[in-house]
Amino acid sequence: MAITLATSLLIICSVFFTSILSGVLGMAGGMVLMGILVWFLPVQQAMVLHAIAQFFANGSRAFIHRKHIFTKTLPHYFAGLGLVLCVFTLIAVLPDKITVFALLGVLPFAAFFMPKKVALDFTRPLHAFFAGTLVTALQLTGGVAGSSLDIFFQTRKLTRHETVATKAFTQSVSHVTKFAYFGFIVSASAASSIGALPLWLCIGVVPAAMFGSHLSKYILARLTDAHFYKATQAVLFTVGTVYLFRAISLWMQNGQGG
Repeated sequence: MAITLATSLLIICSVFFTSILSGVLGMAGGMVLMGILVWFLPVQQAMVLHAIAQFFANGSRAFIHRKHIFTKTLPHYFAGLGLVLCVFTLIAVLPDKITVFALLGVLPFAAFFMPKKVALDFTRPLHAFFAGTLVTALQLTGGVAGSSLDIFFQTRKLTRHETVATKAFTQSVSHVTKFAYFGFIVSASAASSIGALPLWLCIGVVPAAMFGSHLSKYILARLTDAHFYKATQAVLFTVGTVYLFRAISLWMQNGQGG
């Protein structure tokens, strides 16, 4: 699929603004960007480009806030990630657009309606392992998992800076995993999928992501912890609703076409 200049410029601008959003809230930006990419591109191309942009967005954000990364349970998180990657490597499934939009739409609400007595806590080793397995499985099916990762930080034992830094670091590694899966593992046509993406577009999203992350730190510094958590929920619910309607619309179109 050929990508027009207008679409490419739209994608680069989207990377910039969603990187700011992620830098402020620690999430949501990746979900917004994933929806935009899947809207305009085939799923495999969208996953590869999303992985590139989000690696640099999250990686630069993790570097900016590196002193705040909570490291004690990171080995447990990455153990869960490795386990899921091994399983997905064996099945090599490529999700369709309906599946991606449905997951993008449902996840924010699923996280919100989880029973309050289920207090998942990233600072606990077993919970961090479960986070690694859940987040990676969702990354390899819906492309993002920020809202699901967020439920492991709702105990508020960590500050907003620790939350943003830790989530950014774990997500940057998850996006490397996603790039490897959709770029080289998921099908024999992976090379053509990457080749269909203009090189200048793949390169262009990098400074857009990093510059957006850099600007976000000034906005984050002006937020209180209370405003931080309220803004996160409002954005997720709004975006989730849009994507649910998109999934339903695609499903109805497919039904009519069949």
